[in-house]
Amino acid sequence: MHSGLVRAPKTFYRLPALVWAQIALAIGSVAPILGMPIIVGALQDGWSYSGAYAGYVTSVDLAGLLVGSTATSLLAHRLDWRWYVAGTLTLSAVCNLLCGPFHGIVLLCVFRFGAGLGSGATYASSLTLLSRYSEPVRAFSCLILLQVLVNALVLLVFPLLNEAGGPSAIFDAIAGLLFASVIVAPLLPHRDLKASLLPPPWAVLSVPGLPPSGVPPTDLRRMRLGRVPLLPALCIMAVALFYVTIGSYWAYAERMGIEFGISIEHVHWLLTAGVFLSALACMSARVVGHRFGQSRALLAALALLAATLLVHGLFPTVAMFVVNLAVLQLCWNFIDIFQLGTLAAVDPSGRAAALVPAAQGAALAAGPAAAGFLLSIGKGYSAVLLLAGSTTALAAATYAIVHRYSIEPVAVLEPAGAPN
Repeated sequence: MHSGLVRAPKTFYRLPALVWAQIALAIGSVAPILGMPIIVGALQDGWSYSGAYAGYVTSVDLAGLLVGSTATSLLAHRLDWRWYVAGTLTLSAVCNLLCGPFHGIVLLCVFRFGAGLGSGATYASSLTLLSRYSEPVRAFSCLILLQVLVNALVLLVFPLLNEAGGPSAIFDAIAGLLFASVIVAPLLPHRDLKASLLPPPWAVLSVPGLPPSGVPPTDLRRMRLGRVPLLPALCIMAVALFYVTIGSYWAYAERMGIEFGISIEHVHWLLTAGVFLSALACMSARVVGHRFGQSRALLAALALLAATLLVHGLFPTVAMFVVNLAVLQLCWNFIDIFQLGTLAAVDPSGRAAALVPAAQGAALAAGPAAAGFLLSIGKGYSAVLLLAGSTTALAAATYAIVHRYSIEPVAVLEPAGAPN
């Protein structure tokens, strides 16, 4: 950690306007992901897509997210953030608008890919800039908590839009939100030459006797990145495994509830009500992390979610659907906070965090596609649940390896000697 790091403010309102702008862009750009279960259902009910094809369209959308975020990570040191983000927002908005009048399978996939590409590039830009804030963990915590609240709003509004105008109304609303977000772009910096010139921490630590500027030798000895440079890659892999779970389950959450005998109105109510469990998890994450350690909290949450998904796959009942949905909503953002905390520990420069959208995009594209394939061969939702439980268990195993060879993330969230 740099010795001149400023301790984060304790209240959200004291965050700089630039940080709020980046948070707003990140939230607006992921609206299609937050509303994924409603969009999948709308494609089936409004445009008569099969469950498998609806999953494939969603996967194309998320593949665009992967490409956009990867391109942003590769070009970050060359970008003018104001013009780049304004352009990606406009691209995504236009593609969303075109989905309504042109919803044949081929054209719809083309436009969903373009919409995902623009959203992914915007989301990656926001995370890259947030990771350069003096206290990225606090900024990410604010982002995730606000995403929970927006998620509840999306799950409430999207079904109403679907009833009023079908999938076209949903895509038009997303386009309107993205167009409105363009007004935030002028608040972003043009270029960040200082950040672009910083090498990855493992590149610096691999040179004997050359500590990074401002990092005390004691902290260098505690950071084992020089000895285990694979840790950031393992963290990104674990993020991807976890989001295969999210993609495969969340895309079909609405359809699962209906299949298990719950009315569509009650499913929507459960999806919306469950989001408030995520808010509770976000607000308690910092306390839990300091009380038990982020390593234990992250592994416990992943283990609980994996066990619940596997049990639900073996016993597909209405009661287990409700329990599983509650556990997922409780653990989802709780896990995300500690995943970002782990990345902040193994990569203090924040460069690994810039690859999180790419990992999420790849996994969220693979998850619905894998689930759609299982449904197309007649395996049913039990197989989807078992798939989701298995990938969550693999993510837990990966983090167990990371925490075995890394420092406890809580220990590096604040510089030594910071005031309480």
